[in-house]
Amino acid sequence: MKTIPVYLFALCFGPILAQENPFANDPNLARKGRFNVGVITTYSPATPPPAFIADVSYGISNKTTIGVTGGTTGALALYGIKFNTLIAGSENKRLLFRFLSVYYPERDGRFMFDRKDKYVMPWFLTMAVIDGEWKLRNKMRISAGIGLMENHCLDDMKMWFDKNHDHHDMGHDGELEGSLIDIFTTLQAGVTFPLSERLTLKFETIAVFYKTRLIRKEEFKVTFPINPFLNFVYAF
Repeated sequence: MKTIPVYLFALCFGPILAQENPFANDPNLARKGRFNVGVITTYSPATPPPAFIADVSYGISNKTTIGVTGGTTGALALYGIKFNTLIAGSENKRLLFRFLSVYYPERDGRFMFDRKDKYVMPWFLTMAVIDGEWKLRNKMRISAGIGLMENHCLDDMKMWFDKNHDHHDMGHDGELEGSLIDIFTTLQAGVTFPLSERLTLKFETIAVFYKTRLIRKEEFKVTFPINPFLNFVYAF
């Protein structure tokens, strides 16, 4: 007879215990008080490999995650901050806001496997996007969205505070050539695959547009118009 209460307990509480963890395989939001660690890699014929970027994110709530990132594009070093938050929706259908600001230090000479002598001024890239995301029954996630991106060099920032500072794009007549900040729009799409309960793989592609047209290769500091990324994320 003792088996009957045990069976009733399993029948009543088994579905509750077996409920899916809503934070499993979520590369964008870490659980409150927990960390996500990610590794991003990409390939571009414009820069030599390896492109390797690591980030650590912390869930300050179940809806908001902050983090830091650092690594290399293959031609430049980089480090920055990131911020992700849930705007609306549930686990299966939701709207996300993602923000990233990255600083690229000065390069003068050779860098890693890029053996060409080159000078690159220090500059910033900032991106803010909104994604719609859908979770499928097999735990895969698909996403698509739109965003804004800007870049500017550190030297140009001095013009905002010192009118006598020379802009590096000043013409011979002293007039400003080009803009202090380049503004772009982005379209991004991604798919997320669960590799285990804690390890997730996300494939994302970001297309960069300038005034409604796809940018050309190496037209701006953003060296490539279509940028694919592989992102491995482990949830602690």
